[in-house]
Amino acid sequence: MQHKHGFNIIEVVLFLAISGGLAVMLLAGTSAAIQRQQYRDSVESFANFLSTQYSRVISVENDRNNDATCPLLPTETTKRGQSNCVIVGRYIVTTDDSSGNAGRTYEVYPVYALNSTDVWSYGLGDVDTTYEVNWGTRTRLANQASETISLLMYRNPENGTITIRSSEARYTDISELIGLPSGAPVSQEICVYDSGWLPGERRSVFIGARASSSDAVTVNNATDGCADV
Repeated sequence: MQHKHGFNIIEVVLFLAISGGLAVMLLAGTSAAIQRQQYRDSVESFANFLSTQYSRVISVENDRNNDATCPLLPTETTKRGQSNCVIVGRYIVTTDDSSGNAGRTYEVYPVYALNSTDVWSYGLGDVDTTYEVNWGTRTRLANQASETISLLMYRNPENGTITIRSSEARYTDISELIGLPSGAPVSQEICVYDSGWLPGERRSVFIGARASSSDAVTVNNATDGCADV
């Protein structure tokens, strides 16, 4: 008569240990993959946000409602299309957040220009767009420690040239940022990061120095300017 042998206790313990180890590795790998995808999604979403703002500078629509007033002419009653006050760009700035989430939430203001006796003055309208970076990631300018970002995109009303400027300071008088010495055009890099860099994952959003389309905003590997601070 043949006897059927079952598993002994050592074999059962070994099986459970190996199975448990494989399960842990599978869960860890899945969690890392999800985290990596969330990070990439946040970078792409942020790039799309900036690309949309850039597109609105390229194709400026001076579509102030008839009851809107120019911030440079608070008492203006002239209907749109009949005024020297026009929209020429976008001012994108992080909000002043002291809760530990700095570099996450942005406000966008239209930039107005007014021509008076061949001299241009500039001002900001009211906030018309807000944006929050996804999945808990944050942003900062490359080679800067502060998470305060001011980003100006505007079309020069005299020659049509599109200019992009960045700063760690916030501006209520946009003329101060417009009036800064421009120097040679340079590409702007904005680092996008989470509370701890994912291994091998450092991505940035770049805004080209001389591009004239929404393709000016691209995503690529971060430079050394986005190293940990």
